Amino acid sequence: MQQRSPVQIAQLYGSVASALVGGVVAAYAVAESRVDDFSFSDGLTSVVITPQWAGATAAVVAAVGVALLHRWGRGGLASVFAAVGALVIALPAFVPVSASISVTLNAMGAGIFLAAAAYPTKSHRAAQIALALGLTAATLYFGAADLWRDRVPRWSLTLPGDSYPAPSTVPVWILLAATLLVGGVAAVARPNQEPGDIDTRLVILGVVLPLAFTALYVTLGSTSTSPGSWVTAVAIAVAVTVALAWRLSPHDGRFILAGLAVSAVSVSTTRFSSDWTWAMPAGAAALALGVVVGWKRPMPQLGLGLLGVTALSGLSDSPLTTVSYVVVLPLALGLAVTSCLPVAVGAVSSGAVLPFTLALFSVSSTFLEPAAQEFGWSNGPLVEYGPVSVNTPIHLAVLAATATIVVAMVAIHLKRVRPAVVT
Repeated sequence: MQQRSPVQIAQLYGSVASALVGGVVAAYAVAESRVDDFSFSDGLTSVVITPQWAGATAAVVAAVGVALLHRWGRGGLASVFAAVGALVIALPAFVPVSASISVTLNAMGAGIFLAAAAYPTKSHRAAQIALALGLTAATLYFGAADLWRDRVPRWSLTLPGDSYPAPSTVPVWILLAATLLVGGVAAVARPNQEPGDIDTRLVILGVVLPLAFTALYVTLGSTSTSPGSWVTAVAIAVAVTVALAWRLSPHDGRFILAGLAVSAVSVSTTRFSSDWTWAMPAGAAALALGVVVGWKRPMPQLGLGLLGVTALSGLSDSPLTTVSYVVVLPLALGLAVTSCLPVAVGAVSSGAVLPFTLALFSVSSTFLEPAAQEFGWSNGPLVEYGPVSVNTPIHLAVLAATATIVVAMVAIHLKRVRPAVVT
């Protein structure tokens, strides 16, 4: 048997590691940039400090970056993207940057870095799974970051003469290591992508969806909205997503709909205590099991069904909610994501970012309690049993999230695609 060269080894296995690291770094950077007082003010001018703006900006930049790299770029340009993205993220570590400006700056860097990580994943199922799970898992379980770091407060409102520069969202040494990995893999990657072989429908979706979500957030779904307006915003967001996904190829559209379902399950958030004992290993094992089952026997409907069960468990405010978000959610995530891949690179990058692009579920829903709107922060019920706590919103939000997952399941069923081809 002919021995593989170092370049071949890097192409086979390096793209998986690069995609995973790139997805985690990009998602973590977006989540970490959250400004603590973003809910204290409202209106068009304050939208640029919201998590919705951060997620939308990163998603749009990533969609455009992926299209540019696969239309005109080569591995060398993708490496430049990785370096530039990391430099933009790390800029606050070297130059004082206010929290309000850092949100947009950081999101742009995360989007550029994500585009570089996505570049080598063309027709590489394992790499696409790694990228998608890196983005979604890091977003859904961002609360686990409290186990190893003390978060530095980020304030956009300051007194005259006071300055609160925002630190880098990702430590510089981690960014350096990630850049070497992502940039190095991209430099030797040879994805099977001919110039001009870009689905413009994917680019349109990658740009239009985040902008539409942001418009809905500002007009109907901000942190000061009423439950009725929030439900209206969710209904419109779901309708727009399904309509745009329906125009795509069957496999691409299915993954976008799966991303919509994953974003809906973020309606309840998970936090881990220092005594995490069984929670982290159990979740990791469940995620691995879902990936293995989805790889050998793709079952996207079952995966989305388990996501629906997880979201619906938020009604109980009991140990069932904790078990669902610690064990059932990672199992469903691994199964749903793996079952829907491979797809076009643009579909992976646009679908996997929906959990932090559609902030109506992960952010706005937690402010639907009257007291939360009055005082400017969320005080939803905290379901805490042992090493894990789950913050659940009002029951209306849980039901709306569950209904969104059902809509995604029905739409996927109606598209009637064959199982993904293993490559």
